[in-house]
Amino acid sequence: MTMRTLFTIYLLFSAFCIQPTGFAQSGVNDEAGKTTDSLEVLRSTLEQRQGNQARLERIVSALNVVDSVYKSNYPSWTILDADLRERTFRSFTARGLDVSREDPVVVIADTVGSEILELSMGETRMGRMDTRIQLSDSLFQEILSGAYLRGPLEENEVVQPTGKLYGDRPEFGSVNVSLFGAGVLFHEKWGVELTMGHEEVGYHFWSTGSARFMAAFDQLKVGVVVPFKYGRTISGPLKQLDIRPRLLSGPTGFSAAYDAPLSGGTIGSRLTVADLTKVSFFDLLTDSSGSYFLHTVGQIFYGYPFVFEGGKRILALTGGLGYHQIAFGAVQPDRSVTTISKENFLGPIIRIEYQNRGSSMFGASLQLYSSILHIKGWVELIKNFMFIDLQYYTPFVRDPKPWEQSYFFMVSPRFQVIY
Repeated sequence: MTMRTLFTIYLLFSAFCIQPTGFAQSGVNDEAGKTTDSLEVLRSTLEQRQGNQARLERIVSALNVVDSVYKSNYPSWTILDADLRERTFRSFTARGLDVSREDPVVVIADTVGSEILELSMGETRMGRMDTRIQLSDSLFQEILSGAYLRGPLEENEVVQPTGKLYGDRPEFGSVNVSLFGAGVLFHEKWGVELTMGHEEVGYHFWSTGSARFMAAFDQLKVGVVVPFKYGRTISGPLKQLDIRPRLLSGPTGFSAAYDAPLSGGTIGSRLTVADLTKVSFFDLLTDSSGSYFLHTVGQIFYGYPFVFEGGKRILALTGGLGYHQIAFGAVQPDRSVTTISKENFLGPIIRIEYQNRGSSMFGASLQLYSSILHIKGWVELIKNFMFIDLQYYTPFVRDPKPWEQSYFFMVSPRFQVIY
């Protein structure tokens, strides 16, 4: 075997032994590249998820913290009731929080009494979302009700629970009855209500000749407007404090109201659309030939309460914009009613209301809209049961319209039961 032959065999051996190794190395490099790309994608996805989690945690943290700027304006108190303190202590410890039975239990609630904004024992706190999740429904509602022995934040003297009024969220249910209206409201703030007149424009009791039957669903109320015959005429001459007859006839239609919490206050709206198209009974009309009626009411407003002494005293200021329309309907021989004129009124709404919910409860409000001054007042006579209500309206800095009395004054007892 010559040297040339040996050299040829060596080259062939090298070709078969070395070339496969080159192909294998290329495959390893491709797989390594793919692995590197997958790790980069996973790393990028993980960083994105971590960023989303951080943002969600900031949002949850913001919902759980009461803004220190507004904290002093919310109702706040300490729990002095021993049983309630013990139940609150167990809720904290069940969550693994380090608290002591001797720590003060402090409650900060919203102004409408529907949420616990902060519950703390010593330096340990639960926020709005924490209390909804960690507390049982019964404990949440009992703490929020305030119907137990309580104390102010900076003093040790005992204060009595603030009084409740119809319209507050009841523990089980509430009933309210007066000449101005009646209602039944249950725990979830749903129920039924009857309202006389339209206090939102100042025309209360029978002055509009209509009543509204409303179904309440928490923040929303919807219902119908129906006429009635009462107050059309008064026998004998009027005296100073007599109830004046109405000068409006009641139409038939639809009514709705909506209130929602916003920035510590309440934004609300009112809508009524009604018409007088046919005479079923002439006793419903103020004049058998034709009469005025309230056709439309539309309002939007915002009210903010200033709360003092842990909810004992409340001063609420409300401002907004209102519209209403008064129509005149002429009665035809076939008893149909033809609307022959309409007057539109648009203007600001200004209302101031004060409530004292201490040991002696009373309140008053003053509303000015469309140059109609509407004054309301009430005082508690029998604790948590009987009240006296009064209402008064008068055209302000103008003469009364043909459908308005120079003034209208009404007093009524009111009975409420809340349990």
